[in-house]
Amino acid sequence: MNQKGFSLIEVIVTILILGIGILGVASTQVVSLKMNTQSQSRSQAVILAEDLLDRVRASYDNIGAYALAQGDAQGADNGACDTSFVPNGASVPANDIATWENNLACLLPAAERTVAINGNTVTVTIDWDQDDADSNPVVVRTEI
Repeated sequence: MNQKGFSLIEVIVTILILGIGILGVASTQVVSLKMNTQSQSRSQAVILAEDLLDRVRASYDNIGAYALAQGDAQGADNGACDTSFVPNGASVPANDIATWENNLACLLPAAERTVAINGNTVTVTIDWDQDDADSNPVVVRTEI
């Protein structure tokens, strides 16, 4: 019995299986990259919240001046990020807030922020354009 073309079928099946495996690995890499990006943004939001809390601690006598209603982070360049931003010499809280909001605008896409002050409790909430619509904003609360 003469079987011609049998090796060709084996090669085609092998290439098909290999191709499916490579697509699986590529899919895993895409998901990993997406999760790393989300993790980096979440870490950046926590660092920015802690930065503002440190600024509030340093200027404790003016704690009420740091309260911000919910809204978009306002960068120094007409609401956008200004990489060469320098505070304008106003009060310390005003400079701190302007610098912090510019950092938010530069580091997180479409960032929104709220700073609530209730006595000595300061709550910083940061939300941004996250890929996962079910992701919660970062909320950092501390006693000053």
